[in-house]
Amino acid sequence: MTVEELVAALVALVIVSAKRLGAGLANRAIEGVEQSVAGRLGRLYRWIAGRLPGEEGVALVDEAGRSPAAQALLRRRLLLALGEDPAGVEELRVLLSAYAPILAHGDFLPPKSSGIPRQLPLAVADFTGRGQELARLVEAAEGAGGGRVCLVHGPGGIGKTAAVVQAAHRLLPSFPDGQLFVDLNGVEERPAAVGEVLGDFLVALGIPRGRIPDDEAGRTRQFRSVLADRRVLVVLDNAASERQVAALIPGGSSCAVLITSRRVLATLAVDERIALPGLDEDSAWALLRRIGGGDRVDEDPEAGKEVVRLCGGLPLALRIAGARLATFPARTVGSFARDLADDHRRLDVLSLGERSVRAVFRAGYQALPPLQQRAFRLLSALDAPGLPAWALSPLLDVDADVADACLEGLLLAHLVQARRSETAGQRIVLHDLARGFSKERAAEQPADEADSAVRRLLGALLSAADAADARLRPAGARHSGRDGAVRRPPPYDAVAGDVWEAVEWFEAERVVLVAAVAHAHTRGWWKLCWEITDAMSIALEHQWRWDISSQIHELALEAADRLRDDGARAALLRNLGEALRDGGSDLGRAAECFNEAIALFHSSGDAHGESDALGNLGILQRQQGTLREAAHTLTEAERLFRALPLERGLAWTLREKAVISRHRAQYAEAFAQLDEAQVLFVANAETRGVGWILRTRADTEKESVVSGCPLPRRWYAGPWPGHHVICQPAQDPRWAAARTHYEHAAQTLEAVHDHRGHTWVTLGLADMALYEGDHTAAELISRALQETDACGDHRGRSRAQTVQALLHAEANRLSDAIRLAEQALAGPRDHVSAAQASFRLARLYGAAGRHHDVLHTLQQSRAHHHAAGVPFPDLADAELCRTLNRPAPRTSRFRRHQ
Repeated sequence: MTVEELVAALVALVIVSAKRLGAGLANRAIEGVEQSVAGRLGRLYRWIAGRLPGEEGVALVDEAGRSPAAQALLRRRLLLALGEDPAGVEELRVLLSAYAPILAHGDFLPPKSSGIPRQLPLAVADFTGRGQELARLVEAAEGAGGGRVCLVHGPGGIGKTAAVVQAAHRLLPSFPDGQLFVDLNGVEERPAAVGEVLGDFLVALGIPRGRIPDDEAGRTRQFRSVLADRRVLVVLDNAASERQVAALIPGGSSCAVLITSRRVLATLAVDERIALPGLDEDSAWALLRRIGGGDRVDEDPEAGKEVVRLCGGLPLALRIAGARLATFPARTVGSFARDLADDHRRLDVLSLGERSVRAVFRAGYQALPPLQQRAFRLLSALDAPGLPAWALSPLLDVDADVADACLEGLLLAHLVQARRSETAGQRIVLHDLARGFSKERAAEQPADEADSAVRRLLGALLSAADAADARLRPAGARHSGRDGAVRRPPPYDAVAGDVWEAVEWFEAERVVLVAAVAHAHTRGWWKLCWEITDAMSIALEHQWRWDISSQIHELALEAADRLRDDGARAALLRNLGEALRDGGSDLGRAAECFNEAIALFHSSGDAHGESDALGNLGILQRQQGTLREAAHTLTEAERLFRALPLERGLAWTLREKAVISRHRAQYAEAFAQLDEAQVLFVANAETRGVGWILRTRADTEKESVVSGCPLPRRWYAGPWPGHHVICQPAQDPRWAAARTHYEHAAQTLEAVHDHRGHTWVTLGLADMALYEGDHTAAELISRALQETDACGDHRGRSRAQTVQALLHAEANRLSDAIRLAEQALAGPRDHVSAAQASFRLARLYGAAGRHHDVLHTLQQSRAHHHAAGVPFPDLADAELCRTLNRPAPRTSRFRRHQ
């Protein structure tokens, strides 16, 4: 007997033992055919275990009686083992000679092949989702012309085999001449040998082994000849390479081939290529319920959904999770979800019996060359969901070409994913479960491998952030003394080329930069910690990420203190004050930050930093409505800016002073300040500043028409300082100029992605529509409320609510109007906004006949006006109350468009 025949006989006996030992074979033993059958089969098991050590041999023997694929795999593994052990062949020959009585009974051997193979594994009964992918596979395999080759590729555990087997069963009627199936062991150290697979296929197709050529090329020719006129479906599971697959594809046009692989097999000619994604949320939820039990999972649906989220759409993880829930019914879904949420235990939890998510990742990782293994380990070193593709170069300390080739290898192995956005280029993303495995592998290496890599990456990120930060301020980078941390030049295409690219770069890399700050703080890399924070401070302001800015600045302040660097502390306090002020979270702390920064800058003789901090404190005071203090602070900042000189800072300070002049009804002075500021912004190519000047100019023109009166004349016909009776403000040319400037401001601010500035333009236009009685006021206010919510602008929201309240009242919804106006008054923390909001609320109380509330709220308004130093009617309370205690006006246009 040849080696192949010996192995075939051995496997036949294994099948006998698995299927019939407890029935037919036992009966024959009783009848005297062979009294020691069971004992002798036990010797065969021990012999196989000696050739295939470990759990693998036992598992294959157990499975051989149920699965043709396991039988074929067992034959290949034994042939591989005996190919290097001639003595073992003889040992097997002697061992099998004792089984002649058993082998003589033909019914103990597998039936002779009919030439119509039926090798498909059982399709899983709980298969879920994949409708679109299955439809594509079936359509491609049944396509006109035949000879269709379809590849399904994706990471381990994604469900490639299950999907292809499902499609193959749907295709059974189209391929009546049989179905061939083989596991090519693509992730094993030694994938299936093509010649052996061809030999098994030919036997299954009815070719006697004695007529099968010995060489691979001959077997390939024979295989294609046999299938030339047959309609056979060939399923090649778990392919290792293009070369392995190529010889197993029939040459005729009547067959179809379905291939699965963890690799992309990019050079293989295929008719349909499907990259299998994770399951969507609905399919993942359905799969968990089918395996874990619908009633079981529905006990705690929120915990069940958390399990689905933590499994990340990976079918293998969901199957293991469901199996655990079904296997241990006394355990709550909530406790299982909590265990799964533990990053350090997740891969342990996603293991049950022989099934393990970790094992899937390990097989793919071990197949990588050393550089790609190191890259995979390092990609999880910074706790960010994704990295720019260029990050691999500093992480590995290799040039860009080597890094790109390394990334391609990881992508082909499906251990990482690549995503591309229109603005941020290619990004590297690790599946959450793959990230956990990556961290495990990294923990096995010396700590300095990851530390050195991340320091290089942070140096490159800091350089790129410096460049983008400078683009956001054409007049020059903000003064902060940032030059201590070691930088690493990033690739050319990672650096923002202009202000628009800078905005997009910071938006794309915000999460990565925040993770960099946190990592640097944890590792005690104090210079990197504070300098990266400072480099992204302006970008976070533009993105309204004040909460994030506050958090990282607290970390950076600790870094500055560890360094005993007062210059760094001063710069960070100034930045933190801005975040607290603009976010409205803690205005008292914001003032403390600015005042300490001013003192530190002054003590070090840093006039640049001192003027900047003074200007920011002046903005805070102006926003709080303490206009006298704000004017004094801004004047001092203006003096320093002019002495330096620093035109950009001077321009912003003049804009703030113009706002104060407007509130005080000093309109000529406000226009002069705006004119000078606009010239400076234009000269310094500060587009954002020009947009804010246009908006402030429009505010000033609009208010100069009504002298700052907070109510249209149809609502309030009483006296207002400097206000002439104008029923139709649109008749004033300044009103038309305001509208034009608002429109230009909107275009400018939208172009530079300044959404907060754009929101205040919308508020200004809504105010104009309110005074005109224009129905578009409601639409504008609705838009403004959406925008203020998006950017967390509490001051803007309160102002929008006061306008909306008046619109509700004119639509005969007075109760809703009062409720909104009360909310608006509770919102502002500054005297100017509170002065306007309280006067409008007093008028609404008057319309409702709530005379006591009118008097109380009117007194509040007077107090806020006087505290802010802005004009208020010089009339007694009783006389003013009479002008407010009137019904709300009715405007048909408002009612029609509410």
